Amino acid sequence: MKSFRRTNLLWGIVLLAIAAFVLAYALGYVPAGVWDTALRAAPALLILGGLSMLLRGRVPLGSLLSLLITLALVAGIGVTAFSQRAGQQRDDNRVQIAQALDPGVNLLRIQVDALATDIEITLSNDPASGVTGQFVGSSESEVDVNFSIGADNSATLAIRESQPAGLPRLDRIGRGALTLNLPAGVPVDIELVGQDGDAILNLDGLDLERLNVDVARGNLAATLPDYQPVLIGLNEINGSLRAGDGTLTLILPQAMPARLQLDRGGGGIDPVYDPAIFNYLVGDVLESRAIDPSGNFLQFTLTAPRGQIRVESLP
Repeated sequence: MKSFRRTNLLWGIVLLAIAAFVLAYALGYVPAGVWDTALRAAPALLILGGLSMLLRGRVPLGSLLSLLITLALVAGIGVTAFSQRAGQQRDDNRVQIAQALDPGVNLLRIQVDALATDIEITLSNDPASGVTGQFVGSSESEVDVNFSIGADNSATLAIRESQPAGLPRLDRIGRGALTLNLPAGVPVDIELVGQDGDAILNLDGLDLERLNVDVARGNLAATLPDYQPVLIGLNEINGSLRAGDGTLTLILPQAMPARLQLDRGGGGIDPVYDPAIFNYLVGDVLESRAIDPSGNFLQFTLTAPRGQIRVESLP
């Protein structure tokens, strides 16, 4: 009578998958970050082997159960490791920003698109130096700085952070920090998008025209100047501020009348404001008590679906 050797289908599939993965990496189809993660997870094969031998023949579908337990363990440890590293500040990549401005520029547009980066924008100590600043972060991040001047003498400074390699290596994951110093004396239009990180905008002293900020994860705090926009029509929308998963704080000059449309996303968190300065109107609107509907006043939309909206006033 012939005896058939019992084989383990699971290990055949695992070995084929490993061989295919190694071949794909050798041919350049696997990003370095994915390869690095796979190498760090390789010891999990020992867990898979031990569980497979322990459960095989004792538990129905023991091999499949071993694979699922191993994958869940690797995924849990991986998420924890990435989360811990993601909160650490990196400084192995530094990009200096120094952009001079021609005296004839009549509008400066600042466009920022950032990833896991804390952002701070403030008034420059030396207006004659133009726009200065610095990005400090991971070497996995690539920061493109582009400056252009239009036919109408308006200037645009675009700063975009990207990760061309896709998934970064575990030992290179971390937060970045971007600081920008803007000059006074030129109208400024700011558009900022951040995926993960706090944004602090101290714009006091700037000739601000429009301000649009969207921070997906992180807190947002903006201090507005006592200004009169010259390129925006009377009572046009001055911009919008959004903190998708964090607290939104807006600080206004007390003498500047404003109408603020609130969007709390049904979160039910009451806004914080000074009732001696603002009326809380039906429709989630904060309006200055001293507002003159026929005069000039600021209009902003404030959105914080999972955080609190705070409106403060400076004397």
